[in-house]
Formats: sequence, C-alpha cells, structure tokens
Amino acid sequence: MSVLWPYALVDAAPRLLPPGLAGEPLRIVRARGLQVVVGELDAAPPADEAGWKGHDAAVRRLCAACAAVLPIRFGGAVASHSALVRALAPQRDALAEGLATVRGCEQMTLRVFARGSHGAAPTPAPAPPPPDAGGGPGETYLRARARSYALPELGPLRAALQGLLRAERVEPAAQPPLLASVYHLIARGQAAAYADAVRTVSDTLPVRVTLSGPWPAYAFAPEVPA
Repeated sequence: MSVLWPYALVDAAPRLLPPGLAGEPLRIVRARGLQVVVGELDAAPPADEAGWKGHDAAVRRLCAACAAVLPIRFGGAVASHSALVRALAPQRDALAEGLATVRGCEQMTLRVFARGSHGAAPTPAPAPPPPDAGGGPGETYLRARARSYALPELGPLRAALQGLLRAERVEPAAQPPLLASVYHLIARGQAAAYADAVRTVSDTLPVRVTLSGPWPAYAFAPEVPA
C-alpha cells in the first residue's frame, strides 16, 4: 500500500514541480485552504541520513521553484488525502502564518558555544530527526524555555545584523559546551552579507559561534503531527 509523503506547503503552485526524494512526481493537494506538495511512495523512506538528505534536496528544489516554501519535517507519511487534512487541521492558522513569514526567505543557523570550549560544532542535519525522537515532557520544557531564552551575549551580533534579520528563533541546548542553536530568517540572496556580518563581530563576543546555511526554513515551520 502506498503512502503520501508531504514535503512542504507553498503559496502558489509553480509551472513545473520538481521530483521528490525517490524521483517520484510531486503534486499539490489542498487541505483546508493550504497547498501541500506531496509525493506518492511505496513506503515511507527510512529515517537515516540518506532519507533526510533526500527529503532536504527535494525541499531545496521546491525553494528554487516557489517564492514561499514552508518545509514539512521528515517523517510525515500519511495514508490518504483525508489523513493529511486531519493532520494539518489543528495547525492550520499557524501554518498559514508561517508560510507568510518565510516568503522570499531562507534560514541561517548559528551554534553558540561557551567561550574557551573546543568541542567541534555538530554537523547540522538537513532535516530534523524523526518525530518520535525526544517528543516527551523534556522536549516540551525545552520548547517553552526557548521562547523566553534571550541569549543577551549575542547583542552586538544582532546589532550588526540589523536590516538583515526577518525573524529569530533561539533553542537552548541540553548538553554543554553547546549553549544554544539560533535560527535566523533572512531574505534569499543575503547569505554572504549575513556571513560577513557574523565574521566581523564574532571574535568580540563572550561566546563562540559557528555558522551554517543557507537552509530551507525548517526551524520556522510549526510541528505537524504524523
């Protein structure tokens, strides 16, 4: 039995949709006013590096074809159109708002470490881990904490990035020396200017930062229950 594999929400269907992670043709399905790009697969892809990279590559192709792309994280296989509508319904307003927020934008990611730590920065995954990883009370606590985690040590960097930032999300880390991951939404095509600004002030900060991107705006997509 085949499954529908959702990749992203888009604001408008492009003239030609790119292929999915397995080379399958993609199509638009409508769910309560939302336009969702899906592929049809024989089975959900394995939750491994190859699967995440394939999903990310398909989302990136959509970003090249559409002005507004809100990625759906890896692991969202559903059995039918009606199941997809049910999964999206509780987050309908948040998804519509998120899609408007990311229009014309891409994501840059900062990893923030305690100054003096020498641990290597973790390699950012192209897509988050499967939805059953860390979805309990601990994750709920961290998400609530992230909403109020100001990270004032980045004040000079935020000042240097003024005019580039469209939105910011800070996610505190549970394991030192990593203090937090900071996700910035910037206009497409501004990654080089963003990186230059980070390099200009990074040595003056009381924390150490590493930079990656641009990425599709995974960090700005609300959770969609599978």
